[in-house]
Amino acid sequence: MDLRERLILEQQILQRDGLTQFQIYSNAASGGYYVWGECHTNSGNAYTLWSPIPLHYPYDCPPLYIWKPNPLRGYGGKSINSYGLSHQMHTLNSGPSGEVQICHWRSERWHSGITLNKVLIKALIWLEAYEQHLTTGKPINEFVRTMQ
Repeated sequence: MDLRERLILEQQILQRDGLTQFQIYSNAASGGYYVWGECHTNSGNAYTLWSPIPLHYPYDCPPLYIWKPNPLRGYGGKSINSYGLSHQMHTLNSGPSGEVQICHWRSERWHSGITLNKVLIKALIWLEAYEQHLTTGKPINEFVRTMQ
């Protein structure tokens, strides 16, 4: 199955699983693909997620960014990006435009059977934990176990 066929299947899985706020798009300029969508947490706050699809997907793990809001502020107004690569916050290095990159899967555990719906579900869980961080000041890893 080539990448385009895989992404058609992935879009069907997103629709089937009720993740209709996310769509897979083609980037005509680069010839690549990406996932984009706005989601809302249980408290009603809106976040835009962006995941550029690697050229060798599904064999390479896709990065996942909180596109909006940017900058993403944490407890007390501190930028989430100021934590950098952080196990406590489940974050990786920031994206190309300063977006927060969340850790959703350990690269050594990634395999081609993992679908984008699972990545996006982990992002939704991360956002709920992030909002608990905003309220309590506790790090995200107190609300979410280590991402696989």
